[in-house]
Amino acid sequence: MTLQPVTLLDCTLRDGGYYNDWDYDRDLVAAYLRALRLAGIDMVEIGFRSPPQARFLGPYAYSTDEFLARLPLPEGLGIAVMVNAKDLLSGGDPAAAVDTLFAPRAQSPVAMVRIAAHLSEVAECGRLVARLAALGYRIGFNLMQSSASRAAELEAAARAVANFAVTGFGAVEVLYFADSLGNMSPADIAEIVAILRRHWSGPLGVHTHDNMGNALANSLAALDGGVTWLDGTVLGMGRGAGNARMEYLLIELARRGLSRLSPEALFPLVMDQFAKLHRRYNWGPGLFYYLSAVHDVHPTYVQMMLADDRYRPDEIIAALLHLGQAEGSHFSGEKLKSALASGAAATTGSWSAAGFAQGRDVLLLAPGPGAERHAEALAAYVERQRPLVLCLNAKGVLPPASVDAYVTSNARRLAIESDLYHAMGRPLITPLGLLDDATAALLAGIPTHDYGLAIGSGFSAGATQCEIPHLLPAAYALAVANAGGARRILLAGFDGFAASDPRQHVMTEVLHAYEAAGLAPLLALTPTSYPVAQSSVYAVGDG
Repeated sequence: MTLQPVTLLDCTLRDGGYYNDWDYDRDLVAAYLRALRLAGIDMVEIGFRSPPQARFLGPYAYSTDEFLARLPLPEGLGIAVMVNAKDLLSGGDPAAAVDTLFAPRAQSPVAMVRIAAHLSEVAECGRLVARLAALGYRIGFNLMQSSASRAAELEAAARAVANFAVTGFGAVEVLYFADSLGNMSPADIAEIVAILRRHWSGPLGVHTHDNMGNALANSLAALDGGVTWLDGTVLGMGRGAGNARMEYLLIELARRGLSRLSPEALFPLVMDQFAKLHRRYNWGPGLFYYLSAVHDVHPTYVQMMLADDRYRPDEIIAALLHLGQAEGSHFSGEKLKSALASGAAATTGSWSAAGFAQGRDVLLLAPGPGAERHAEALAAYVERQRPLVLCLNAKGVLPPASVDAYVTSNARRLAIESDLYHAMGRPLITPLGLLDDATAALLAGIPTHDYGLAIGSGFSAGATQCEIPHLLPAAYALAVANAGGARRILLAGFDGFAASDPRQHVMTEVLHAYEAAGLAPLLALTPTSYPVAQSSVYAVGDG
């Protein structure tokens, strides 16, 4: 069987970076690049080329020429980077934006630049193409979220990209379409190829996602339809459910007669280094990603909810259904918050927290490792300073006699840990109105204070109810302390998470809303990565 010429592009470091903030181990990258070359891959998209971001991202989010020059780039392996069109179009002068990121091609290891654009951005991208062409780069153009687009929109996009060369902007070498939501079928692939071919006669490429388990089948369907550029990633590592697995794609192409390929060159990498990454980040298809594809929901929503163990499966499903009705095909943190809040009814409590902590320091104990590491010092601090102690964890580091109350808004954990609360015999503060009957029954006999809550955009603490931005026990406890009249709130065990962990972003958002509300001052007594004032439980005096 004779195949038409095929160009294979591996984009593992770029698409997989959504899981590890584009921060890969250098030895892994060296082994990866060697394996790609031996396997017969034509080009590696080694990362993004991005302007500075407002948080830490690893080097493959920027893929600067200076950084790439230090990598062991194999001879014969083409190097590509991707740019997001919106990053270069937002400043008013696209050509100048290109020049801030790219030197002339002769001075760079990069051979090709792929421009990723939503269909609404395509018409504006001519000046990007023109400047990159003038600098000497090969250019690919990637139409994002093609499955959510109407035929007329796809036709217009193909016509615009084809006209870049006619109107003097410069020629695009390959036009890609992306199944960004992972909800295409082989029949959909064939239809989109036919639509694009009405106005684009050059090489076509496809970038598939595996939300519905169709990534490999869709890539092969595209090949059968005349697409000659195929993307894949090692072990499918990519945003959300991931991509077509490059090792599978190589096997299938070799079976079809592409004898230049050596799929076995990737196998050690797949079974060792990338298997370890997979165990850590757990990308891949599953029920939630399948539902996101069915309802046209961006996979980042699922990725963020799965990374946060506060959300029950039924809450994730409810959020996906809400997003499906709220045009969730583009990711938005505000939309995610709204979707998660949609299943949490507001409840006004029957207990008034007024005066509960009037004029006192409140020590809020979270379950981070810092609390356990400094447990002895915290116990001594409580004995010396006599703060009111609120604990977010039934398995806290202080003995129950030292805890004034346990606080939680997490119904699932409350059900699991109800026996512990019974054994401790201390007051429990929780929004009873959010509990189902079975969980409420488990609390019978525990001295319980019913303090209500509602999810909103701000942060406030009334006598019987608070408004908090997220259904987060820490946010709820902060509200309880303020409703009780705390002088200030001391934090212990609020270690924080990695910069890429959604829980870090959520808690940071809570703290920003808290600060904006002008509530009681916060002071961390154990190490934290959160944006709060810090001291030490070991400091002389009261900190």
